[in-house]
Amino acid sequence: MRRFAGRVGAALRARLAFDSRANAVFACVSALVLCGLWSMLRGQDANWDLRNYHLYNGYAALHGRLGIDLAAAQMQSYFNPALDVVQYALMTGVPGPLAAFVFGAWHGLLFALVAAIAWRVLADDPRRATRVPLLALAGLFTGAFLSELGNTMADNTTAVPVLGALALILSAQDRARQGQGAALRWLLAGVLIGLAVAFKLTNAVYAVALGLAALADGGRVRGRLAGAAVMTAAALACFAVVGGPWFLQVWQQFGNPLFPQFNAWFQSPLALPVSVADTRWLPKGMREWLTWPLLFSLHPQRVSELALTQFGWALLYLMVLVGVAWRLLRRAPADTRRMLPAARTLLVYFVIAYLLWQAVFSIHRYLVAIEVLLPLLLWWAWPRLLGPATLRLRAPIFVLLALYAWHGAADWGHGAWRQPAFAVEAPSMHAPKDSAVVLVGGEPQAWRIPFLPPEAVYLSFASNFPASPAYVDKAREILAAHPQRYAMLHATGDRDAERVAKLNLWAQRFGWDTQEGCGMLRKVSRNGRRALLDDSVPGRCVLRSNKPVDLAAADAVLREAAQAQLAPLGWQLDLESCQRMPARIGGDNFPYQWCRLLPAG
Repeated sequence: MRRFAGRVGAALRARLAFDSRANAVFACVSALVLCGLWSMLRGQDANWDLRNYHLYNGYAALHGRLGIDLAAAQMQSYFNPALDVVQYALMTGVPGPLAAFVFGAWHGLLFALVAAIAWRVLADDPRRATRVPLLALAGLFTGAFLSELGNTMADNTTAVPVLGALALILSAQDRARQGQGAALRWLLAGVLIGLAVAFKLTNAVYAVALGLAALADGGRVRGRLAGAAVMTAAALACFAVVGGPWFLQVWQQFGNPLFPQFNAWFQSPLALPVSVADTRWLPKGMREWLTWPLLFSLHPQRVSELALTQFGWALLYLMVLVGVAWRLLRRAPADTRRMLPAARTLLVYFVIAYLLWQAVFSIHRYLVAIEVLLPLLLWWAWPRLLGPATLRLRAPIFVLLALYAWHGAADWGHGAWRQPAFAVEAPSMHAPKDSAVVLVGGEPQAWRIPFLPPEAVYLSFASNFPASPAYVDKAREILAAHPQRYAMLHATGDRDAERVAKLNLWAQRFGWDTQEGCGMLRKVSRNGRRALLDDSVPGRCVLRSNKPVDLAAADAVLREAAQAQLAPLGWQLDLESCQRMPARIGGDNFPYQWCRLLPAG
């Protein structure tokens, strides 16, 4: 067994080690393809943000609905849709599995970028050729990256241009140290940074970190400043080209280019004069500020709706504490190697980006652009903080970290593959051109709009949009101008019942539904937690849900809540007209309720 493992390891090293250009290309292409296939295996992306605004925003931008609908996708309706247009075109223009492969393959580019950065940071490592691809792979086995692999939430997607910019900065600095020209690299780095920020404004923290990292190396101070200036100018120009037209439209429409965010500054009448910042994730008190990496590693849902397991942050925090303590005690580790310029640049970028993230967001998934570099930084810092005597523990701990992140990988939502990927049964509209539809509540509903009559007007109410009295008046004006008025609201789903229905379908395909004694289905239902064997069907082996949901009663509760939410608008549901309509993303059902509206009172 040991001999076999040795042969396999030797074969992998011979093919994947970065000791030749062909090997490096093969490893990078393999990572790209594997990430694409992994994305396909996860199924149809159905995350909350896609259902709320990623699909709708792409559709709305392509069909010029900025001045037609009113916050149909809640406050996120007015985010720059440049990236969503591309994602919408892919998701609706090609089969779902192919779109998933493209998204996953793009995310797989991070392997090549982390490898390019590691190649320079580990320039003094005699085993660099084998360690670089392993550390790049470890970067993909991190909590935030794994959770978003192949989906549309954009943190993985925009991490590609961010790390592309960092790789170009390292290359430009190296050329500058050698007295060679690097203007083109600085220019391209700026273009990538500008793209990343235009696509997703949260990347601004990485733009600041990259700007400071650009000054950490690169020859004389004058040359560093010139390179950073070229990069900054290119970033601003790219941001203006990609994001400028949209922000200008929004400004002309609402008086706030970032509407409804930062409305405390711009005072758009349709939104409350608040900044609309999600502060619930930020550390509270000095103790949390000082122990944040340790705290959110132990309690990952402190910084995320889903638990994104990544204990590398706690390890880095503890390593820094131990390293500082040893130096205070004058027992510094015996690793006296000087810090390479590339490592200094990486360190500046990483530390500044992390501190800005902690102060501004503290939302775990926004960390992708530095978390994929976390294994590299840990590997580099280990002997410098803990000393060479502990190096034999490094590789086993890294394997455990990767397995821990992979085993606990979260999923923002995927369904089984179906064709077409999106299906919405549209209700009958007597006159779509004369119709207005109110999306009631904070559930994500706007993804259905591309599959409903485009002549109607869609607006949200009682959503996460910070509506002002003027917004309420605007909504009333829209309803008054359209004689046909409807409401769309969330409908209750029964995931356990859907799961049982799928099990019964598979049982029919394999012939288990006619098996004497129902042996196979008895094994499936043995624990009785979700499915039980239904004895009411004679001569058949059928499962039933252990805890069925009364959909009619649950939907009635939702309608009652919607009535209260609509009251400030002066309208109410016509309860007798309400009907439950089917809709799905992939194999996951997202039904909705459709009702006529009547004047309240």
